[in-house]
Amino acid sequence: MTPGTSPRNGSKAFTLIELLIVVAIIAILAAIAVPNFLEAQTRSKVSRVQSDMRVLTTGIEAYRVDFNVPPRSHRVVGETREYVMGAMTTPIAYLSSIPRDPFNMEGTPGNRTITYWGPDYLFGNTTVQTLTGPVNIPDTSSRTAFWFHPHFPAISDGNRVLRENFYTLISLGPDQVFSILVPPEGVSGGFGSLPLTPYDPTNGTLSYGDIIRIN
Repeated sequence: MTPGTSPRNGSKAFTLIELLIVVAIIAILAAIAVPNFLEAQTRSKVSRVQSDMRVLTTGIEAYRVDFNVPPRSHRVVGETREYVMGAMTTPIAYLSSIPRDPFNMEGTPGNRTITYWGPDYLFGNTTVQTLTGPVNIPDTSSRTAFWFHPHFPAISDGNRVLRENFYTLISLGPDQVFSILVPPEGVSGGFGSLPLTPYDPTNGTLSYGDIIRIN
């Protein structure tokens, strides 16, 4: 019997070194393929969000044509985003369903939709009908001016809003946090003290910021 052969049938067997080399090659290929696969998944989700935002915009604009105002976005305790945005699915189906935010994994399912902020929430000075009755909303334009500055200079100079009656759609983006709630690394602050920061894939697929569409 020659070395490296099986005493039973004379066939060659793999040595330990050969097995280790194969395992190392598989590990190297996995280390290359898995990150690329995850990045492709993220890019696909970003494209999906952008497509859903276009669909949402079409529904909001159709609603605006019928009622002369966009649907309300201000919520009270007990109301989810899905409930409020339900005005676009029933009784008139401007949308067949409310698009989910694939990057939002927190909170109740009814709040995991793409976030819609209408003029009632961004500007205030109005009264909206809610689940618990009419609610008066004070002037919120100064808060909006802060949120949209400095990343959206055409909308805000930091002290006042430069456009009127617009609305915005927001997805948490690949970092899965609201930019006005969670600051980037090395920055302090929170809701009310942070600006709305747009996601930029050139900073990296998983970079900080939200996917934002403004109309």
